[in-house]
Amino acid sequence: MRGGSLGWHARRFSAHLTPWAIAALVAAFSVARATLGPLRWSDLAVAAAFLAVEPLIEWVVHSWVLHARPWRVLGRTFELSATRGHRRHHEDPLDLDLVFVPGWVLVWFAPAVTVGLFLLVPAHLAATLLATGAASLLAYEWTHYLIHTSYRPRSRYYRHLWRHHRLHHYRNEGSWFGVTTAVGDVLLGTCPRGADVPVSPTARTLGGTPLR
Repeated sequence: MRGGSLGWHARRFSAHLTPWAIAALVAAFSVARATLGPLRWSDLAVAAAFLAVEPLIEWVVHSWVLHARPWRVLGRTFELSATRGHRRHHEDPLDLDLVFVPGWVLVWFAPAVTVGLFLLVPAHLAATLLATGAASLLAYEWTHYLIHTSYRPRSRYYRHLWRHHRLHHYRNEGSWFGVTTAVGDVLLGTCPRGADVPVSPTARTLGGTPLR
């Protein structure tokens, strides 16, 4: 089940609903942009700006949201749903069903962001930004999925990402938060040499109570 060529893994990836849902968002936002007239320099500027900050967005979401600590209020412990799901992923990194963005994010968060952007910025820029963001999310999903399979890196860049993310899972959860790029880690100081970081006893549980 975990072996196979790159094409084999691509077919397994496409058997999941989430990639198709994100691809549908890419198509929908692209069609919406096409109905709003020809591309302008401002569209290219907005897309370029998003791609420039995307590594930082990836880092912030991974570090501050997915790795958020549980908190206690009046003796009760609370934890974000996204954080709890990510902790399950750390507990079993080989479970490929746990690598995808949760469906509720697409159902609730995507419409909220869409409405917000169309209210805040000109429609053509909102559609461009949303199409770029959805395409980036699809690239993230594929990269993250592939890293957790048994597929061995061939290109130098993918080899770097593969090692980077596996250090995060199997050595120390406090570093190497990037998945599609290490730029955020380099800029924010969380990209040490693997040999310089001790093996963390909480890399699987993220400091919480095991869920399994």
